[in-house]
Amino acid sequence: MGTVPARNIIRGYGSDKRPLVRVLLQRDSKPLDVALRDTGNHDPAHPYVDYLRYYDPVYAQVEVDKVWMKTWVYVAREEDLPQVGDRIPIQIASRSFFIVRSGDDEFKAFFNSCLHRGTQLCHRPQSAESIVCPFHAWEWKLDGSLKRIPGHWDFPSVTHQNASLREARLDRWGGFIFINADANAPPLQEALGVVPAHFGNFPLDKRYTAAHFRKLVACNWKVLQEAFFESYHVFGTHPEAVRFSGDSQTQYDVWKTQHGRVGRQIVPSAVPSMLAPADASSLEAARMYAQVVVQCHYPGADLPTLDAEGDLRAQLAAWTRDLYARKYRRKIHLPDAEMIDSVMYHIFPNMAVWLSEYVPLAYQFLPHERDPELAYFDVRMLLPVPEGDPIPVAAPRVDIGVGETICEKAPAFSFVASILDQDMSNLPLVQAGTKSADPTRRFSTLGNYQEILIQHWHEAHDQYMST
Repeated sequence: MGTVPARNIIRGYGSDKRPLVRVLLQRDSKPLDVALRDTGNHDPAHPYVDYLRYYDPVYAQVEVDKVWMKTWVYVAREEDLPQVGDRIPIQIASRSFFIVRSGDDEFKAFFNSCLHRGTQLCHRPQSAESIVCPFHAWEWKLDGSLKRIPGHWDFPSVTHQNASLREARLDRWGGFIFINADANAPPLQEALGVVPAHFGNFPLDKRYTAAHFRKLVACNWKVLQEAFFESYHVFGTHPEAVRFSGDSQTQYDVWKTQHGRVGRQIVPSAVPSMLAPADASSLEAARMYAQVVVQCHYPGADLPTLDAEGDLRAQLAAWTRDLYARKYRRKIHLPDAEMIDSVMYHIFPNMAVWLSEYVPLAYQFLPHERDPELAYFDVRMLLPVPEGDPIPVAAPRVDIGVGETICEKAPAFSFVASILDQDMSNLPLVQAGTKSADPTRRFSTLGNYQEILIQHWHEAHDQYMST
């Protein structure tokens, strides 16, 4: 259990009829697991953020060296490289790496630079039994050891002992692949903090990428990421959702350890927001939630018959468990909250993943190669593998440009695509506004609780930038 944070903060806004998450968890029809019993151990105090860090190119370059090259960055999934010899390039701001499946259950990450004259060794997804430079055909084995050099007689200083490809550290959790350019960084497990324990009953390595897109967004990567750190924007950006999603009742938790920063938000479903009209009812909220679930995950399924006098959330969770069992050929026993709510974890610096059957997504946020006012938003839908089936091949990534919509280019995301397009519409305005602020007041003012995850990220960011 997390220790009680010290600051005196109002932690959400709810009522008897529109309860806070902590009240809903107490009413859950299933025993709560460690994830839902645990609470955060840290309250950051970072209410003001200088806008300069969202657009200044000098700041962005220092950020590459001090943040991106010093942390565990989520870059891919194992199913992206299904066969031995498969490799993909990885771009993290101005730095390039590539990942290779070097064995049946082994992956390697290398700096994407030939030891001869610096040619990039991998510039697109490909597969081969060795790694060959396209310029002069220097060749390495999949484990990075030197295999051969044409005209080796002319390079007496290059030996099999000193000419292996330069490795970046690589580690895995939950089917995700992380890399770290810093040879002295603490292990991934420390960076993940509470996450592996919290996902113990929700094995992400038993899922696969059923749909995948990457969108180029006209904003800094931090502006992009911060759009998903809070539910406070729901009333203004997704007004149709306040009738069935309790944005003001959201629970936020922050875990800080010596080498890890994790944030979480639990947004309750099938509960009207405190900002919803007075006529918004729990029964209406439950029906709206059910319609979204059928549209997104179980097309053609019958909507549930709901008892308005009973526990609507428990009924919805039971209905969803039944749909899940029929589709995936196994029973599921997760608490109601993990079946129907948006339980979203953030792992510093660039990952968000849901412990939720309602929103089975994973996000990746990355800076552009050259322009600090552009960023990449990478989203995967991670569905369970049906019992007895092999892990399917990952869906190909759809690339979406600045002026293109997710609804148009990635229809597999259904209702979620329309929500994300609403989010995307705000971000260029936020980016532009950071540059047009009064120079004497060039900073944001963050909420004590609803924007506590943004405060947390900037606190961590400052820690790396100051070392």
